[in-house]
Amino acid sequence: MDLLSKINSPADLRKIAPEDLPRVCDEVREYLIDTLASVGGHFASNLGVVELTVALHYVLNTPEDKLIWDVGHQIYPHKILTGRREQLRSVRRRGGLSGFPKREESVYDLYNTGHAGTSISQALGEAMARDRLGLNHHCVCVIGDASVASGMAFEALNHGGHVQTDCIVILNDNDMSISKNVGALNQYLNRLITSPTYNKGKRIWYSILMWLPLIGPLVQIFSRKIERTFKDFLTPGSLFSDFGFRYIGPVDGHNVAELVEVLEKAKELKGPVLIHAYTQKGKGYVHAERDPIVYHSVSRFNREDGTMQGSKARGKISFSEIVGETLCEIIEHNEKVVVITPAMIEGSGLRSVADRFPNRVFDVGIAEQHSMAFAGGLASGGAVPYLCIYSTFMSRAYDQLIEDVALMNFPVKLIVDRAGCVGPDGETHQGLYDLGVLLSVPNVRVYAPATGGELKAFLKFVEKDSQGPIAVRFPKDSADRESLLPANLPDVTRIRPEIHQGGKDLCILAVGIMWETALGVQKELRAHGIYATVLGVRWIRPLDIEFIQNTILDCEYMVILEDSAINSSAASHIRWSLNSASNAKHLHTFAFPVEAIVHGTREEIMHDHGLSKEAITGALLARPEFANRRIPLARQA
Repeated sequence: MDLLSKINSPADLRKIAPEDLPRVCDEVREYLIDTLASVGGHFASNLGVVELTVALHYVLNTPEDKLIWDVGHQIYPHKILTGRREQLRSVRRRGGLSGFPKREESVYDLYNTGHAGTSISQALGEAMARDRLGLNHHCVCVIGDASVASGMAFEALNHGGHVQTDCIVILNDNDMSISKNVGALNQYLNRLITSPTYNKGKRIWYSILMWLPLIGPLVQIFSRKIERTFKDFLTPGSLFSDFGFRYIGPVDGHNVAELVEVLEKAKELKGPVLIHAYTQKGKGYVHAERDPIVYHSVSRFNREDGTMQGSKARGKISFSEIVGETLCEIIEHNEKVVVITPAMIEGSGLRSVADRFPNRVFDVGIAEQHSMAFAGGLASGGAVPYLCIYSTFMSRAYDQLIEDVALMNFPVKLIVDRAGCVGPDGETHQGLYDLGVLLSVPNVRVYAPATGGELKAFLKFVEKDSQGPIAVRFPKDSADRESLLPANLPDVTRIRPEIHQGGKDLCILAVGIMWETALGVQKELRAHGIYATVLGVRWIRPLDIEFIQNTILDCEYMVILEDSAINSSAASHIRWSLNSASNAKHLHTFAFPVEAIVHGTREEIMHDHGLSKEAITGALLARPEFANRRIPLARQA
């Protein structure tokens, strides 16, 4: 690490001789592999942008020049070069570096990103603000081939082509084959169309033509058509040219010298520019090159053979895998069932479904709005659609949920994964707001399972349900496989909450996954002489409000536990439904505050925000309502 050890900022990088940049790239890649082998994190995507990141910081005068990263899965080389090299060992850990760009970490991180397709809009906004204020810096964004196909990105491209402000979009193409590199001729054309001489001559030629009467404008139009036809024939950027962007590419995203040359010339061009760079996910690590999906995000792994440390206990199955296995069972006997996902085949546990039933699974890409309206259309047409979507991404489809599903009462099955606390992915991915979305919309019924068995039973139950939209929300968690046996599946059609009697001092309403935590709190309180009854609320809408009220009225006090943001919560819905006598007994709602919830393990985050068994028990024991009846532990022997 001879060169990398001397680079603590992009200014240090720019002191390196151009011929030494490949060595810098090699050292960055080696540092990434060594570090992530010991700590885990996003992997394949970061290996793929090493040369691009080095070239960008070498050519641009960051942070004065604005560099924006879409999504942020590929941010680690950027963090290494911007003074956070040693901190990378703390990535995604409590108190450590975020796995995504984060403004609070560095002046080089302009936005807290995590959702796809936003970068072109942001770069365009930065550029227009620059123009308005009379400043003179460059505005550049990097967007992937999947993100650029999102509707938001196309809206930004359309606007950018209209306003014609100076900005540079880097299309990092590492998967989808938009076009093929045509070799030496292509490189020649890139040099030609970025050449200052070529572009200066073109401007002079067009300005002369405009002064020629009658024939000048006609010749100008004819010249542009010839240029465009020639470029369209030999280069693949006609789509972006149609949007009004000057297209450059494809370029070799792993040739740092070529990238530097292209970027230097692109800086001199006027108007919006799109540079199309081909990269390879997992570049430089053979196991990640062979399977970039598996190595997209890694736990600690053996560098020599690529084997990752298993994080799942024996006999366990993730909730997402339960969804995949159950949908396979359902599809086998119901030809009407189809599955939709917005670019989350692996994440939502649908790989087995897609492999077995490729014509029954629709991966619509990063297009959450489309996925929701599409599901509504499928339901209207007589199909039985299951829309599998992350909680954090469902907010993008709020309008379509209302207008294209709920108001027309289409029986779409919403499978809301990663609800509640998601852990290391941090604030942009926390699933804390879906209940606020779902409960604000008419006709949507909502179920929150406490166990994997309840999730499986619900997925089977809704297959035949045609009453309207229905949603199930569940966390990033796991269950015992044994609980999924047919004989162990519960009756999820029963609206009444599950009750665990324990006493009349307190009624604990536990929403969904908080059931086990509530039982733990109940046990701890009993040891201190406080006797509580636990109600497990699975059906949030509809509520068996009469049963809940009667149970509360038998107790002195009430608390509610849930893993949502407190202002987007089931608690608000429950308390609004209760009569005044029941509400008067309410002491506290244990939920997430209305603030950004940063990364850490799920257990750490739950405890830090007062939602662990220990934190809830401690908070209740500290309340004056229980001071007189609390038994000191020293007297319990």
